[in-house]
Amino acid sequence: MSQNIRRYLLATFTFSWIFWGIIIIANQFDLLHYGTPLSMVFFIFGGLMPMICGIWVKKKYSTKDDFKAFTKSIINPRHHLFWYIIVIGLAFIFTFLPTLFGGAKMIQPLYMALLVFPIMIIGGGLEEIGWRGFLQPALQKKFSPLNSTLILGIFWAVWHLPLWFIPGSSQSSWSFLNYLITVIALSLLLAAIYSMTKSIFLCIIFHAFINSFWSVFIPFFKLLPAFVSIIFALVIFFIAQSKLKQSFP
Repeated sequence: MSQNIRRYLLATFTFSWIFWGIIIIANQFDLLHYGTPLSMVFFIFGGLMPMICGIWVKKKYSTKDDFKAFTKSIINPRHHLFWYIIVIGLAFIFTFLPTLFGGAKMIQPLYMALLVFPIMIIGGGLEEIGWRGFLQPALQKKFSPLNSTLILGIFWAVWHLPLWFIPGSSQSSWSFLNYLITVIALSLLLAAIYSMTKSIFLCIIFHAFINSFWSVFIPFFKLLPAFVSIIFALVIFFIAQSKLKQSFP
């Protein structure tokens, strides 16, 4: 792996785990509990590290033109309505699909996803500035698109590990194997979106809608629905790759 990938991963894991580690340690002494205002400050800052470190590495170690294109991809909402329909539709299908196999249950009206969507921009969406904006293209300079996506998915899942030690966090009630499969599936969908659009902005929207729909369709911890989800994601990923090959023979 390149030096910049190492820099990004080291900084992201170190600072995220420090912030989340403060919650874990303080919780052991009954000083800080998940959900309190101070704990959420540490929790949110930990979650923002992929974005912050991605911007730092890109700014420090890339050309001005490359960084300008990077920032434009983050803030540019000008995309055809078709892509917004695709992005939101994929997020809905991915979160709804497990309900057909006993892997999730609808517990709130669908409109709740729209209400919590702005919160989920911060509560997940902004991670994409680092994961898809920096790390995906950097990995693809060394590995195939599929291998890059699988590697990123594993790093992404492992990055969340401290959250299993924070009682009350959503991850603390998941099976890690189920979570790993789900995160790799999401990585495949996000890679497909990014490869077709080159838009970090649309990846942010997709990630935020995934988290928003998960507030409506609460996932359970069963392997069959997780495998169905990853098969769905693989189909979308390979469709995107085939479209790219047709565009650039």
